[in-house]
Amino acid sequence: MYYRRLSEAFERLMERLIRYAGKAFGKEAVLAAMHEFLLWPKPGEEISEEMLDRSGPLFWPWYVFNWEYDPRDSEVELAGPEGRTVAELYAEKHDGNLDTLEKRLIESTNRKPYSFLEVLSVDKGKGMRLQDILTGSRIGIQERTGSKYVEPGDVLFGRAVDVDGVGMLIGLGPTLIPPGSKPDIIKLRKQMQRNQSAVTDDTLYDWDTEIRELYFNIDRVLNTMPKMCNTDGHVLELHKLIYDITSIDEAFEKLRELCVTMTPEELYADAELDDAGRMVRVEIPWDRLGHRNVSGMPNTILGRMVLDGRRLTAEVNSAERAQSLRREIEARLGDGGRFKVDEIQDMDAMMARYAAGTAERTSSSGHEELMRHPEVQAKVAEIFDRNWESWVDEKIPALGGKTPRNAVKTADGREAVDALLKDAERDRGQDSFTAEINRKGVKRVREMLGLRDR
Repeated sequence: MYYRRLSEAFERLMERLIRYAGKAFGKEAVLAAMHEFLLWPKPGEEISEEMLDRSGPLFWPWYVFNWEYDPRDSEVELAGPEGRTVAELYAEKHDGNLDTLEKRLIESTNRKPYSFLEVLSVDKGKGMRLQDILTGSRIGIQERTGSKYVEPGDVLFGRAVDVDGVGMLIGLGPTLIPPGSKPDIIKLRKQMQRNQSAVTDDTLYDWDTEIRELYFNIDRVLNTMPKMCNTDGHVLELHKLIYDITSIDEAFEKLRELCVTMTPEELYADAELDDAGRMVRVEIPWDRLGHRNVSGMPNTILGRMVLDGRRLTAEVNSAERAQSLRREIEARLGDGGRFKVDEIQDMDAMMARYAAGTAERTSSSGHEELMRHPEVQAKVAEIFDRNWESWVDEKIPALGGKTPRNAVKTADGREAVDALLKDAERDRGQDSFTAEINRKGVKRVREMLGLRDR
């Protein structure tokens, strides 16, 4: 099989080119090239082993087929000539000894720039069809392993080359980029198109630094553990505020207004009473009307307060909410409450608590059971429909602050909105009902915006 022969020839060629680079440019060439490839890290920014591992699949092919020694970009003086790639020098020196496959690989790959490649279709275990987002060119790739893990809409970063009619990926980033990142790539493409009608491989070569910078930024975001935040955008941190109080009845009267979703009578009805009918324990939710992230949700739970005898315990999930609730409590209780301590649990403790199960957590099986009820399904469907209908007129940062309805008036905008919708309709661990109504919502948005349904 010709593809297999080419792959084996490429592996041999890479070993020879890397060895030759050391002879031609000196042992410091790799570090100088890596420094340039990673966009010249600032002094003090160490190139970590993890960074080297992640960059390796892209760096080594770039090193031998794209890197050119330029004293202006290097902190060290190298032995090799300026303005020549390793592959060019190797081909000249070994012109008479190069076999046909090695020669064709060098001719097809040398100076071919990296780009963002969108997966158009996949033949699992055999290959895929790709489109360069920046140039618009298309190519069929033979790729057995990688084709098992991608789906249409995914974006790859690397170099696709045609060698005697065989499509190959020579240099491929390890990060599978979701469709939601495509608007940023389209934005870069618009910048590249300002002074020319079409983006070509020559354009990509001129914009090599900016293209890599965008990839590294996307890669960093996708591979950095996100901070867990509450609905206000505060980093999650469990705070338990503890007070001594002089009277549970007085504290209840002064704090009950912090709950806006239950009446004082409803709160009192859930209280624990002693044999004489006196309140000994009561819980007061701290909440507010509306929800910042989900317009269909009627309220937001901010925390909870428990009055138990002469003790008040208030729990919230961020430092900012802890400060805010302390101000509310102390302004209302005055001398009737004395602050004792703010107990803070770190994320490990919070996750352990979550794993063990709490009253605030619904199990997966419980969630599935809940979603089987027709009235629950109807309410969830109503919320999704309302959110998707309002989404078309919301200003979206990924669209440069435009609404989807306005963005689709241009070709670039339509492409960006389509990418966001592809990303949104993917099943990310949702239950089957929610995933289906979400897909229906995306389909409805496509109809509203005049986008072709996929």
